[in-house]
Amino acid sequence: MLTNLTELLADWWHIIIPLVISVMQMVGIASAIHATLKVRTSQAAVAWATGLVALPMFVVPLYWVFGRNRFGGYRQAIQQVATQHKASVEAVRRELQTDMNAASSGTDSPLARLADVLDTPLSEGNTFQLLVDGQTFFETLLEQIASAESYVYVQFYIIKDDKIGNQFADALCERARAGKIVRLLYDEVGCFRLSKTYLQRLREAGVEVHSFNTRQGWANRFQLNFRNHRKLLLVDGKRAITGGLNIGDEYLGHASWASHWRDTAIRVDGPAARKLQAMFAADYYWATRRDLPEAAWSADSQNETREALSSNAETNIASKTFETYSTSGQAAVCATGPADYRPRATMMFASVAGLAEQRLWISSPYLVPDDTCITALTMARARGVDVRILIPEKADQWLVYLAGFYYERLFESNGVPVYRYGDGFLHQKCVLVDDTVALVGSTNLDNRSLHLNFELMLAVSDQELVNQVAEMMEKDFASSKKTIPEIERLRPWYLRLGTIIARLFSPIL
Repeated sequence: MLTNLTELLADWWHIIIPLVISVMQMVGIASAIHATLKVRTSQAAVAWATGLVALPMFVVPLYWVFGRNRFGGYRQAIQQVATQHKASVEAVRRELQTDMNAASSGTDSPLARLADVLDTPLSEGNTFQLLVDGQTFFETLLEQIASAESYVYVQFYIIKDDKIGNQFADALCERARAGKIVRLLYDEVGCFRLSKTYLQRLREAGVEVHSFNTRQGWANRFQLNFRNHRKLLLVDGKRAITGGLNIGDEYLGHASWASHWRDTAIRVDGPAARKLQAMFAADYYWATRRDLPEAAWSADSQNETREALSSNAETNIASKTFETYSTSGQAAVCATGPADYRPRATMMFASVAGLAEQRLWISSPYLVPDDTCITALTMARARGVDVRILIPEKADQWLVYLAGFYYERLFESNGVPVYRYGDGFLHQKCVLVDDTVALVGSTNLDNRSLHLNFELMLAVSDQELVNQVAEMMEKDFASSKKTIPEIERLRPWYLRLGTIIARLFSPIL
């Protein structure tokens, strides 16, 4: 049989090989046409089209895995669920969306203007707690899970089967065994090392577990480039936690390569939690094509919120270490992703750059921004705004780290100082606008977060919370060193070469 096949190939190779080459060339040309129509920037479209025509055998597979920045089917999944669960889907839209191209908030505050740009509604009557670093975050996370009276919704980009990961699993299993509804979403790329036994243990305890499954649907079958990078805990539709931390011992500062893990999250109680619940519901619709029948969507009055907070304080369960200093805090949920009609993550950064009058401080573990963000931040600096960017000195992803040197030098040349955090690894994603607005969440200042990932930031206008963020970031800058442009010339040649090469991959980093 093998001999016959070899002889057949020997007889027909002069036909088969040209045929394969011709087919790949046609596929390359068709892909190049697709790239010119669909790729986000003209520079990237030209680069892809040139490679697809010149080297189709190598570039075609790369293009169909990494070339797209539009995520197909997400909005259609919500429409599909809407045919069976109209009231629920309408609640999600009400909580997450306002009219496009309209000033829907009715006020002219900086937060309201940001919300109008992102077509997202404001919520009033919230209370907040800033969760600085892993110990505080995980203590609060586990306390909140234990406080659930009806249901718990959780989604994380990374979950690890380690000590804190098992404490997290134990907490979810306990609530499920107590008869509460527990639903968990995880990203299949971020959790590719998570064991099946870990997930099976959750399911056996009654936890409903689903991957977000970005490769769902024929259009996304080969797409490994899209990720759900959001981090969220939602309890009873009333309380939520979001931020930059995933589930794993390294987020407690136990990474072997970093002496300290610097990160930030935020807890919110009040109407904003329902808006975060709506975001989870949309992701859940995509993952499962099912509704959340137990989800509470009715609006609580401020009096009811105060009563709930007071009751929690008495039981010392849901409000442990939580200062309920006000119920007037405004918040806006900035949920962005590759299924958006507009580049809303880029618009978020550009908007805060336009709103800032005195200072704009940004903390991000990765610095690979797009041209719009670079221009917006440079314009803010040109107006005299104190624009600063804080990134880590240590690297956890070398390609992104090397590309960051190019943008670091670019910002420095435009008068925007870049600081490198030296006390361990900086992973927090925070933005401070003057003394009026703070944003905390999962969005990095890189192309991946701006265009390829599903991300979440909570924008807050509450004076006490903003003051806390300002004090926290002042300490972070005190633990950092300002980049000196001359140092670039002193770096080894191979790092400078790596920076040049890494920059070429910046559209997918």
